[in-house]
Amino acid sequence: MYEILIILSYSLMHTIEMASFCARVAGRIAKKPALGTTIHYSIYTGSRFFLIIILPILGYLIESGLNVKDYLNIVVISLLLMFINSLFIINRVNNLQIIFQKLFQNYSINNLPVAIIKTVFYPSVASEYKIIESFSHKLISKKLFFFSFASFIFLVNGFFIAFYFSIVYIDYRLTMSQLTAAFHGIGAVLLSFYIDPMISRSIDNTENKQMWLKNIYSLLLGRMAAYFVSFIFFLVLHNFS
Repeated sequence: MYEILIILSYSLMHTIEMASFCARVAGRIAKKPALGTTIHYSIYTGSRFFLIIILPILGYLIESGLNVKDYLNIVVISLLLMFINSLFIINRVNNLQIIFQKLFQNYSINNLPVAIIKTVFYPSVASEYKIIESFSHKLISKKLFFFSFASFIFLVNGFFIAFYFSIVYIDYRLTMSQLTAAFHGIGAVLLSFYIDPMISRSIDNTENKQMWLKNIYSLLLGRMAAYFVSFIFFLVLHNFS
């Protein structure tokens, strides 16, 4: 039961977080980049609620004697599920950004929580929603893909790695659990000081009609690759444990 709750919470948190980035896309094409960025970070922050579920339960399971095999089962399933979800998101960016365009319309006459409820439960039929070019290999910046992958390989695995060491070195489990901040910190620095400013600059640059889109897809693809590589790594680790 606890294991399923961790898997679902991790999947929901990262799915919401990744999908919320499409608000930046909607902000660009609706000529509301500041609003798109604000809503992106509002929803991103809201998705952190699931950490309240994940971290205490993981800590409790480790204190209760969770073995390495069972722990790695949780990690492998979580990462596989998120790889599948990220594959779906990157191929449905248009559908998601249209939802955010609807949210912008609702937000113009409501506060954000009410606008979200109206968008989700009372979908409107509108005639003028702009769309973008669908994902393809031509819309990838290798440089940004690499930095996105490097950033998210830390961000998606931070507490998984820290709690793995907590099980392996059980006598130092409290110390090892604090490594979460270190792993997340590396990824957060890359994301906050290099990737995110580059994305924002390209979105604000109205003269360049394609670079911003290449940056968006490169970031999402790098994140998807991080889930896949992490899944393979922990699967191999599981087989050798």
